[in-house]
Amino acid sequence: MNSIHSGSPSDPFPPHVFNKASAAIAPHLWKTINCSFETATFPESWKHAEINALLKKPKVDPKDLKNFRPISLLPFPAKVSKKIVNKQLTRYLEVNNILDPSQSGFRSNHSTETALIAATDDIRTLMDKGETATLILLDLSAAFDTGCHRILSAHLHDAGIQEKALAWTTSFLSGRTQSVRLPSFRSKTTEIISGVPQGSYLSLTLFYIYMAPLAHVARQHNLNIISYADDTQLIISLTEDPHTTKANLHRGMKAVADWMKDSRLKLNSDKTEVLILGPTPSAWDDSWWPTSLGTAPEPTDYARNLGVILDSTLSMTRQVNAVSAPCFNTLRMLSRIFKWIPLDMRKTVTQALISNRLDYGNALYSGITNKLLRRLQHIQNASARLILDVPRRSHITLHLRGLHWLPVNKRISFKLLIHAHKALHNTGPTYLNNRLSFHTPTRSLRSANLALATVTRIRKTTAGGRSFSYLAAKTWNTLPTILRQTQDLLPFRRLLKTWLFDQ
Repeated sequence: MNSIHSGSPSDPFPPHVFNKASAAIAPHLWKTINCSFETATFPESWKHAEINALLKKPKVDPKDLKNFRPISLLPFPAKVSKKIVNKQLTRYLEVNNILDPSQSGFRSNHSTETALIAATDDIRTLMDKGETATLILLDLSAAFDTGCHRILSAHLHDAGIQEKALAWTTSFLSGRTQSVRLPSFRSKTTEIISGVPQGSYLSLTLFYIYMAPLAHVARQHNLNIISYADDTQLIISLTEDPHTTKANLHRGMKAVADWMKDSRLKLNSDKTEVLILGPTPSAWDDSWWPTSLGTAPEPTDYARNLGVILDSTLSMTRQVNAVSAPCFNTLRMLSRIFKWIPLDMRKTVTQALISNRLDYGNALYSGITNKLLRRLQHIQNASARLILDVPRRSHITLHLRGLHWLPVNKRISFKLLIHAHKALHNTGPTYLNNRLSFHTPTRSLRSANLALATVTRIRKTTAGGRSFSYLAAKTWNTLPTILRQTQDLLPFRRLLKTWLFDQ
């Protein structure tokens, strides 16, 4: 209960009252929730959602409804019950390997970054072979809102969710209502007849079960698929046996579109993006796109994928530029108020607004040019000077150490090695675990106990040399033996940071 900090305006008490009085309320709430499970019925009063419409950006036109982001506020008791169910359901799905391994959304040890690492690793591996890769970013319209409850119930049954558990889930999905609440307006109550209710992790888990067959459909036609929630990436090679690949893409995209149609989902061909990466971008033309899906999307020079901008060479130049501009703007605004703010609060604010931006997806920065590294380092240096009120021309290294901040290049290595540790010890996503392995000598050698990683062979330092499967293994082997032999992640993180500080 104490981890839930928001609820619906229709709640009899605000969430903080529930939390502060949890000792008195919890026994009665648990009794109600257990009764819900026993009777396989989700209470009607917990099914109504209050929708709070917020503008996506401050300066957009408030008269255009597309500029609003709906925030679903659910009753506090409903959120508690769904959290309990989601924990049990997720454990069941993970233990029985029911969720597709390509799906990364809100799963333990999975993230947008791991999905991006897998996608860029596949692309760089193709580019290293001299092939031209295509990244297709599928766009689905309101995917969470259009799914069919009957189809979802069938998928749950196939996954082994039966009897009371299936009946409870059916009750949870049916008969739901919502209304929009604004400061001076409240809409009529409307029944929700499709989709999964927003505002809880249980809804996301149900959505992943609903979407699971999509990956199977794609792989049947040799399409490499990586997903995060409803964001779906397909990767193919244009130049390795083009005739067969084109036939697979045509059949695969048609099968994907047919599956989405049968599943009451809509594929937006107009918003689907295509990014060509490799030596022969002209290999892509309209003939690669099935005519049944409408006009072929024009290849773009860059595309935003899971919050990271990927360009046609994976140089990360556009991404660094996109990070730099808002960081410098934020620092200029903070400089006007920081002299009145205590030091600890300055650190917290800077961590939230600057450091998190620098660190997001920074494992993808491995191997970027020194020019781009210097630009990112300049942001970190400016942040440290602002926090500590240090003159602009003073040396910054000791101040960074005083803040316990690793320089940008070492933060990148830190993140890369954390992913390498998880992959080598099989605690990361399956699609990353399969890319790294410990070196096993063919005969008894002293190196067998050194926990060295197998380094794959590459042809091009600008392509394969920046791939995760090569660079992570190569960087791992530069670590001291005691670090490589540390199996638990938490001690490894601590020792790794200390070692990087000393380099």
